[in-house]
Amino acid sequence: MTGDTIDLRGLDAHTAERYAEVAEQDRALPEGRAPSTEPGEESRRLMDSLPGEPAGFGSVGRRWARRGGVLLRARFRLMRGTLTFQVDGPVLDTVLRIQPTDGSPPFDAARRLTVPLNYLAAIHRTREVVLQADPSGRAYVVDWARTNLLAGTTTAEVVTPEGRELPLAERPDVRWAVMNLLAARGLSNPHPVLDLRERRMRGVVAEVLDLTREQAAAAVGPPPA
Repeated sequence: MTGDTIDLRGLDAHTAERYAEVAEQDRALPEGRAPSTEPGEESRRLMDSLPGEPAGFGSVGRRWARRGGVLLRARFRLMRGTLTFQVDGPVLDTVLRIQPTDGSPPFDAARRLTVPLNYLAAIHRTREVVLQADPSGRAYVVDWARTNLLAGTTTAEVVTPEGRELPLAERPDVRWAVMNLLAARGLSNPHPVLDLRERRMRGVVAEVLDLTREQAAAAVGPPPA
């Protein structure tokens, strides 16, 4: 794999056939174009039909939270194909550049990962991933739900206590900040929509709205002349 191009000539017959089936399905059954509400909407419609974990703000395991687990942001520096293909996507040999949360220098780690096809569909615009790590930051796993939300494979939004919908499009840093806030408070939200009207979200309403203030201003629009 080089960039966002997959050369089927370098893959085994079974893996090449799986990739070809996905491409052929899109050519044979193209969807009618709908008006885009934001940049990248057309590609997200394709991503919705591809295998992989659905995007979400993420679940928080009690044991992980009690131990002081943290989320780390990382980036793929290398993705090399293998001869194995799982249900969700190809198995790739990867190198991740991991950014610790304590301010220490980033470091590289090699991992063999099954990379879901819905994430690979967004690889032309991002190579970032979200990791769940233990307090030391030495043991970690890729959190594909949060990774896909950060990558923008679906539209993330916040619903205010008044019921106003605030899309978080083109703002990966805001999505990342909200993920970390929820994880720090032990609040799971495995969906891409964060509804602040829920009783369990009362303790984070002010902080989430502060993080999304720019989106709120954009939704209201400029004052009338």
